[in-house]
Amino acid sequence: MLLLVLSTLIPLSFAGKECVWILGRVQCEHDPTKNLNVEIRVWDRDAPGPLKLIDPDDLMGVTFSTDDGRFQLDGCGDDFDWIPGLSNKPEPYVEIRHYCNSEEGEVITLPEFNVFVPKTHDMGTIILDTSKQ
Repeated sequence: MLLLVLSTLIPLSFAGKECVWILGRVQCEHDPTKNLNVEIRVWDRDAPGPLKLIDPDDLMGVTFSTDDGRFQLDGCGDDFDWIPGLSNKPEPYVEIRHYCNSEEGEVITLPEFNVFVPKTHDMGTIILDTSKQ
């Protein structure tokens, strides 16, 4: 029984956990009323391609923008260290779901970043009028 407990706890000690603080602003220039309640999510990218079925990306945090488009977001993620001594940090990226350009909505996926607490990842202003970021 003790061996079973230890075998489940030891892998947890080999997980690289990191947290992020994010701030920024989204802006729909042609219709500023659509700046409110834009959904911003931060994810931890995990397995690539077909392996996502086994190890999908992990949601680290979610928030919604204010009426002027500003947002603050924080979250934590952890990845298993498959090779002892080689840290496997989370690979965070931001996804923005908005209705600036259409009633159906759009999703903008921004590139991964490598800024962890105690630093803040300042995304600046993200223009939503085009989905090509």
